[in-house]
Formats: sequence, C-alpha cells, structure tokens
Amino acid sequence: MNPPVVTQTTTVSTTVPTTVPTTSVVTTTVPTTTTVTTTPPHTIKPGTTLDFWRWSYASDFLSECLKRFEDHYGIKVNQLEVASAEYHSKMLSLFAAKTSVEVCAVRDEYLEEWRSAGWIKPLDDVVSKSEIDEYKKALAGPSRERAFYKGSFWGLPYYTGTYVWYGNKNLIKKAGFDSFPKTFSELYEQCQAVSKIGVKYPLSLWPGHAMEVGVRIMGDCLRAGIYPVFDENWEPLWRDNDKLIGIWKFYQDAWKNGWINPADWTEETSYMIGEFAAERNCFGSHVYYQLRSFNDPKTGGAAAGYMEVFQPPAYDIKDYPARGIGYARIYAISPWCEYPEESWLLIKFLGGKDWEGKYWMPKQWFLKYGLGFGYPELWSDPEIVESAKSWLLPTPDLVSQIEARAVAHPHAIVPWASDWMEAARPLFQDMVMGKLDPKTVQGQIADKWVELRKKYTGK
Repeated sequence: MNPPVVTQTTTVSTTVPTTVPTTSVVTTTVPTTTTVTTTPPHTIKPGTTLDFWRWSYASDFLSECLKRFEDHYGIKVNQLEVASAEYHSKMLSLFAAKTSVEVCAVRDEYLEEWRSAGWIKPLDDVVSKSEIDEYKKALAGPSRERAFYKGSFWGLPYYTGTYVWYGNKNLIKKAGFDSFPKTFSELYEQCQAVSKIGVKYPLSLWPGHAMEVGVRIMGDCLRAGIYPVFDENWEPLWRDNDKLIGIWKFYQDAWKNGWINPADWTEETSYMIGEFAAERNCFGSHVYYQLRSFNDPKTGGAAAGYMEVFQPPAYDIKDYPARGIGYARIYAISPWCEYPEESWLLIKFLGGKDWEGKYWMPKQWFLKYGLGFGYPELWSDPEIVESAKSWLLPTPDLVSQIEARAVAHPHAIVPWASDWMEAARPLFQDMVMGKLDPKTVQGQIADKWVELRKKYTGK
C-alpha cells in the first residue's frame, strides 16, 4: 500500500480581523442588501491554525477557495488529505492518538461508528440555537438527516448525492416510447424494444462493488414499497416480500436475455460513461452528477444531450414514484479540537453560509463538479439553473423533487455495514446471474445482517 499523500495549504491573510460579528440577523451592503446570519461573539485567537482532514478530491480547486476564508478571517487552514481508500484507517489512527483534528469530512458509513466511539463532537454547545434552527429549516433530505443525526447537530454537508434513474430519451423514442418507464414491467418492455433496435446492453447495473450493491439492495427495497427498511431494533423488514422478489426476477430475466453487461461487476466510472456514450446502454441508476459527463459533448458521445433523469420506477404502480436513496458527507469536529469556534467558522464556510450570508462554497462545488448541496433553495439560484440546464436534463427541478423525498442510506450508519455489504455482494451477483433464487437470497442477506448485528451489539 502506498503511503498517504498529504497536502497542505499555506496561504495566510495579511489582514487579520480580530473579532467575529455578534449573533443576529443583520442587513449589510455587499454591495447589495443581503440578509446575513453571523456567529456568536468571539475573538479569534492570534495565530490560529486549523487542521482540516479529508479524502483527496479536487485539491487545487479547494485550496484556491480556502484562500478566500483565510483572507477574510486571518485563520490558516492546513488542508490535509489522504487517498480515499486509506482515509478511514488514517482517521482512526489520529483519533486513537487523540490528535487535535479541528475539522474532518465524515462519510455516512462512518457516522455512527465515530459518534458512538466519541471521535466526533456535537456542535450544540458551540453554535447558537438560532443558527442551528436556521440550518435545520434550510437543509432537506439526507443532508438534514445526517447533520442532525440522533437529535444532535454534528455539522454541515460537504456534499450530498441522490441516486436517480436515467435513460437515453433519443433511444426510447426510436423504439416507439414517449416517456420513461414507471414500473419494472414497463422497464422490461422498453429494454426489450431498445434491444431490438441495436442497443447491446439496455440495462446498466454498474457499479458492482460491495458498497454500491448495498445501495442497490436498499434502493430496491424502496422501489418495492418497503419503508422503513428496518424496524427500531435494526431487524430487516424485507423478508419474503413479493415485490422485492419481483424486482430481482426482473434482473434475472434481464441477465438471461443478455441485457446486462458482465463487465458491470468490475469496471469503473470511465467505462460506464463510455458505454452510454456509445449507446450500448440505455437505462441506469446512479448519482445524478454522472449526467454532467453523459451530456457533455466531449465525453458523452452519441448520447450527449439525450440522457435524462426520470422518477424512480416501482414494482407496483401504487408505489410510484418510488422514494429515491441518497447520502450526505458532512464536516464535523473532534473532541480534541483546540479551536471549536474557529472550526465552526470553517465548517460554515465550507458547507453553509459565508459572512455575506451566501451559500458560496456549496454553490462552487456544484458549478465546478456538479456535487449536490442539500439546500433546496439553491435550485432556484440563476447560476445553478443556467449551469444545470445543459446537463441535468430534463430540468433541475425534477432532481429537486426526487431529492425532497429521498431517504438517506438506511444501512450505512451501523458499524457492521461494511461487513454486510461485502457478504451481500456475491449473493446478489449470483442471484442476478441466475445461480440463486431471489427468495433464498432475500433470506440469506437478512440472516447475515442479523448475524453481524448480534456480533457487534450482542443482540
């Protein structure tokens, strides 16, 4: 394993403000009149340096953005990064040593583990109640679920993602359809039709690695009308569900018909984009920012301009549209954080409103990389609408509607989630390939969940 790659930003402001404005909602000119919510009265400690840990992504872009924060507050930010695959183990080593981690990025999959172990600290005693209430009203969907997990305020979203269904509108029109499928029987009919006009693999199940298979299983539960997916004791509620069995029989039929590419189990993002670009795929399901590549003429090939989001299909029309499934990565602080008030300023800059009362950084992530933001009001922002309308087809408003009803990954917040996903993956794959019966696999993955729950909790 290669050693972690650590980068660090070193820009420091030459103009150092010494006091953060008082808590209130005030009107300032910046240069137009804007409502600004600020932080509790606090004098910034001279020479404050914040260690900010995250997994590597768009490092240079973030460094440039952080200069704006540093120049305004006179706070230095050490941007410390680790390769994504190594991030979890690196952070655990820092927590074990009680390292002063001011701000860190937290995946859904780590939230319960880090919370229950006391490795991250709620912000309820750092942030004013009025400001917490403001963010509770502003956030929606998975972002709000994670930020206010188990009744405490943990932080603000780094980014959020909602899994959507998408398809090639041009191909379904050539096959004789005007609208996308609402049920799996309609999806079967359209896969059959686009196959007849030359689409080699109508349905993309990409990607097939463990984490994504876990997401697909949870999403299929929602598409079968199963919600909640677990009871209050983490008992699975999908056993012997005929609708879920029906969805999985659809996958089996699609595999038997040759509509799913075997490479879906092993390949990465660039491969998937290429398959849609060459119109070898028609339908798929993944996070909506993939459409940025699908509809870009430079990467989207023949599909560019035709890839559209549609409402999640359900097995039964009574359950249509099905709930979407999503996730949110949040910024949090550790209990060994030396500068909690300054760290909140950084979290707010990164994942909420800046000193001008604007969601500046969440907006930058979307405009540059298409990352989700968790604030429904931003879907009305003219720049976001203008940026999104060229690739987030048919309209950004549809994604906003899906996000509003989305469920945060139901399985991701328990410490045994990773073990369960690894165990479920081969069972799901063998089931799709016709080697195992869907009803049998339903029971096996439920049994594995219970086995791991008992191992981790004793009950």
